[in-house]
Amino acid sequence: MGTRRRRDRAAVVDHARALTRRLTAATDAVRANEPDAVHQMRVTARRLRSVLRTYSTTFPRSEAVRDELRWLGTVLGEARDAEVLADHFAEVLDGLSPHLVRGTARYRLVDAYRDRYRVAHGEAVDALASPRFTALLSDLEGLCERPAPSGRPRKEFRRARRRVLKAGRRAGLRSDATSPGPDTALHRTRKRAKALRYAGEALSASRSGAERIASAAEDLQTVLGTHQDAVVARDEVLAAADRARAAGEDTFTYGVVAALETRRARTSSKAGRRALNVVRRRGTP
Repeated sequence: MGTRRRRDRAAVVDHARALTRRLTAATDAVRANEPDAVHQMRVTARRLRSVLRTYSTTFPRSEAVRDELRWLGTVLGEARDAEVLADHFAEVLDGLSPHLVRGTARYRLVDAYRDRYRVAHGEAVDALASPRFTALLSDLEGLCERPAPSGRPRKEFRRARRRVLKAGRRAGLRSDATSPGPDTALHRTRKRAKALRYAGEALSASRSGAERIASAAEDLQTVLGTHQDAVVARDEVLAAADRARAAGEDTFTYGVVAALETRRARTSSKAGRRALNVVRRRGTP
């Protein structure tokens, strides 16, 4: 194996070790319900899972660990998603004229999600105290101590970049496209961009070009993340409106908020085209 490839492999393994330490250190903050702690731990779990998957030649026996990281991310995600929705809807409702906020909209769009967060946070704390979580941390440390000697990180990083560009074309984020593609295609592009970002962060200590591409991928992920957040929020608003209607409550406010979310999704999807072009122009490391 060449010297450059050894440096690439060492950079990826060191990054995975650092993320494992960060995941371990985050447990106390989550248990204490510190601000943003659930979000930070969830992101760390996602980063680790993505790095293990992208650099599978360096971590060839990581599938079971990735499955456990998916489990952890799901547990933390229940709390995080409820937290995000409660905070977002509170901000939206606070920004409306008081006469537009009618009926039980604030309860159903804010208080109910805060209640959901409290329940989900308790379940996350229980998960972190479980033997399953302890075993996950041990397995992660084992993977980092026994990486494969034949890893090809640069090749896998380039593949991750190609996947973003391909997904973006399919999502209608081309210069000649009249409009973006369906929400599912845009969401797929966002996930590909996130994987590229995390892969670039892992390789950046070895290749400076990877850091530049990771930065562009982060911008694309952010833009399309706003789109996905708006789509999810809109669907949650409509579901809440259905519950309110079934209870005989005023549903006017839900229509106002749903329209705002639809506009937010449309605006962010159009910005995705520019962000994808930056990823394309950054080339490969």
